[in-house]
Amino acid sequence: MEHRNSDRIESIQAPQFLWTDWTAVQNTMKQNQLNGVTQQKPSKTRLLLPRYFSIPLGFVAIGLSTIPVLVSSAQAQSVAVSKPAPNELREHIAQQIEKLGDTNYSSRIRAQGELQRIGVLALDQLHTASFHPDPQIASTARFIVQSQQFTWSWETDPVRVREILANYSAESDKSIYIDQLNRLEHDEGFGALCRLARYETRNGLAKRAALLLMRSKPTVGQSLAIRKESMRNYVDGGQSTASLWIAQYSKAESDFDLRWWEKTLGEELETLKSGSLETNLDIVADLHRWVVEQIFDQPDTHDKALELGRTILGLAKTVPTLESMAGNRSTRANEFAQWALKYKLPELVQEQHAKLPYNIVANEMMFGYLLAESFLMQDNGELASKVAEQSLNLQACSELGEVKKPLEEERPGKPPIDFSARRSFSDQERRSNIGRKLQERGRFEWAEAEFRLGINDDLTERASPIIMLQLAEMLQSQSKHREAAKVLQPFVERYTSEPMFRRQVFENSSIGPQLVSYYHLYIADEARIEGDFDKAAKNYWKSLDLTSDDVGSINVDAIIGLYKTTLSTRDEEKRRLTLNKIVQDFRNKIRGFEDELKLSKPSDLASRVAFLSDKYNTLAWVIVNTEGSKEEAIFLSRKACDLSPEHAEYLDTLAYCYAAMDRFQDAVQQQRKAVELKPHHPDLVKALQRFEAKLRSTSQTPGK
Repeated sequence: MEHRNSDRIESIQAPQFLWTDWTAVQNTMKQNQLNGVTQQKPSKTRLLLPRYFSIPLGFVAIGLSTIPVLVSSAQAQSVAVSKPAPNELREHIAQQIEKLGDTNYSSRIRAQGELQRIGVLALDQLHTASFHPDPQIASTARFIVQSQQFTWSWETDPVRVREILANYSAESDKSIYIDQLNRLEHDEGFGALCRLARYETRNGLAKRAALLLMRSKPTVGQSLAIRKESMRNYVDGGQSTASLWIAQYSKAESDFDLRWWEKTLGEELETLKSGSLETNLDIVADLHRWVVEQIFDQPDTHDKALELGRTILGLAKTVPTLESMAGNRSTRANEFAQWALKYKLPELVQEQHAKLPYNIVANEMMFGYLLAESFLMQDNGELASKVAEQSLNLQACSELGEVKKPLEEERPGKPPIDFSARRSFSDQERRSNIGRKLQERGRFEWAEAEFRLGINDDLTERASPIIMLQLAEMLQSQSKHREAAKVLQPFVERYTSEPMFRRQVFENSSIGPQLVSYYHLYIADEARIEGDFDKAAKNYWKSLDLTSDDVGSINVDAIIGLYKTTLSTRDEEKRRLTLNKIVQDFRNKIRGFEDELKLSKPSDLASRVAFLSDKYNTLAWVIVNTEGSKEEAIFLSRKACDLSPEHAEYLDTLAYCYAAMDRFQDAVQQQRKAVELKPHHPDLVKALQRFEAKLRSTSQTPGK
């Protein structure tokens, strides 16, 4: 699978520090083993980023804490199920609360300081004390609760959890840290999320933590019943709304109590209407979605799921000042449509399409394709094909499959706007973008049609060769190596035979050598599969020679292909030397870029971190598929995933690294995350099937 390009860059926060030298890490690990130390805190004095970063710090401790010597999920959950406030501590807290009303000022101050030191474990009793008959005690208790000056981390928390929570109290936008805890590998953030759901006094944040917990899936080898028991034990006694949600969700009874949740949805909706800060539109919509997800595959619940989905669509009317899920902004509308299709509610897509403003439907053809997909789900292939064809021809269509026109009230007494003449992107850029989105949804036939229309006869334009490569890579991912090469062949023939064409291509970009390199890669892959190793080796070397001078564009899949090919002794030595040079060049590039990152301006940070994570991932992919330390491959891959946690290809690389170490539980866990992000990617799905088969063969049953 090709891992060079990063096509899914999310919002990225700055790591606090980076470890650059794998050799130094190895030496530290060896010394720790000699000293009997299993895990060491990373030093925060090495390679610190500048102090002027004002953006929220993201995943920290991308160093020794990323070495796979970690607290297991079982250990993390043993922390979660321990009772947070034993009787002795509860009595001590009660005594300190009473001292808040002491006539002696010093005693009151000491008691307040002690309660703040105890932190979140005192919150339940402080909440109760907020209604104490002594007004002095009640007001001080409310002040402590509202001050949020607590130590949220516990000594038993994993290193990365403590580092995330260290920033939690100081930041105004705490939701980013809740999301980071949820993304931690090995379920390390589970206990902390339970803690926040129970003790966080801002209900909106506590509910966010609760929703993430209820959405989370068991780790590999863990049953859902055990996971629910861990949640239930942790929030036992909690009085927050989020605690009550988790307690209800984690009840021992297996049946989903739809009536209870309908009542809860109604209460949450009323809270939203009142303008209270205890909830917000995202929480209300997400809770509705979660309930739908619990019932969508149960018998006789389709109508109820539709009803709840329609509530989400109607939120704009319920709260006029807030944005509609049907969307005045297309991103949110797109997300809703994809969610409805995922949970088999095509009717919602059609109803949403009817509500979408004409300018969105006319400007973004992806909504037409989503509408076509909804008809496919209803086994109406004829209407689906009609709508898809209209979208391909850039014609806005209605929910009935007809050409859509603007409503009279949108432009009273005026002719409709021709959006095709006002689009901000060129036709080629639009085709490329839509084709990629369709590819991600597994609609390869529609994607191929978009890509082919985006390729102009004049191949000197930068867009056409890029779209050719996109199409070829999509075919390659479906193991159609010969067809992938044929897509690139017209360009390669002109590039190799027409000097003027070659000069024009070089003037516009460096795409020429890369595209020819991939052409030879696809020829080589086809030959290797057919057993023609001489032809395969010849084309792999050609692929490498075209890009070997630039580590940023080198086709690493060619060197990996050589390691899957039977070679002569002479070529084996050449292959080894070439690999050593590639790996060393990557290490030098990474080390230099880490140094540059320390001096980067905040405005440049996202692009630089994206570049760095891509290089971490690529080097890990090369090592795990050729020669070298598999521990180093895991080290590098985890750094890439820490920087770009929502990148499916990076998670796929990490899964491969774990599988290379026979850690199939970890491999399946990461590959499931990758497939969840890109459920229709053929390579990702096939890899998950392989890892799950390996896991079964080792008598370890993956979690449901």
